Amino acid sequence: MAEVKLRALGLREVDFGDYDRYLTALTEDGRKIEILCKNARRGGKKQLPAARQLCFSDFILLARGGRYTLREADLVHSFFDLTRDIERYALACYLAEVAGALTTPDEDAPAVFRLLFGAFGALLNRKRDAALVKAAFEWRALAESGYAPDLSCCGVCGRTIEPPPVCFSVAAGRAADADCAQRVGGYAPLYAGTLRAIIHALTSETRKVYAFTLGEPSRGQFCALAEQYAQYHLARGFESLRFYRSVCIPAPQAGR
Repeated sequence: MAEVKLRALGLREVDFGDYDRYLTALTEDGRKIEILCKNARRGGKKQLPAARQLCFSDFILLARGGRYTLREADLVHSFFDLTRDIERYALACYLAEVAGALTTPDEDAPAVFRLLFGAFGALLNRKRDAALVKAAFEWRALAESGYAPDLSCCGVCGRTIEPPPVCFSVAAGRAADADCAQRVGGYAPLYAGTLRAIIHALTSETRKVYAFTLGEPSRGQFCALAEQYAQYHLARGFESLRFYRSVCIPAPQAGR
């Protein structure tokens, strides 16, 4: 077996057999890997607390045929205190599941790693609105993974959208002016605040993606559209999202 050293953030844990555990982790360069942690559920293993969900750690792994077995793990940074708040923990699980859906073992996606790491930090320090962190992550992580919406001009006629409102279609992933939106159908007018927030999430430096506030009704529309956009373009639901919804207030509805 070859020895591999890397840093990774734990996304998900699954118990295996009587004492083992599989850890799904996202490396710093954005590759999703599965790590077999033998005897992880026995006591007395000093390295095992670092090989957990919500922990960012230095790993020494034994690799064979694309499979990894844990040899050592040393904690670099822990987000484990998120488990003390069921709503924020559920949200962290959802963001981790989305990150897992956007990454593979074979392709680097460092932007997704940085976005997830920043989102966990924002949830942990509680200085940001959790719903806005969720939505900003959904918009930006999908954009970084090839699902960026096009807001540059009317996606129907190709002209600059003047005057407002700007309308948006989740399915088409593009904007339209009011006349084209009415003629084609399937578009909803965006509040000015919603549009600014989407542009911020898509274009800000990664470290500033979550650094904004938004009042109603723009907040509700921004959050609802982000969730719809993620589920539609990834063509799947998320069990962790259902869990999150079960422990928090009802999701806001999109539209005006």
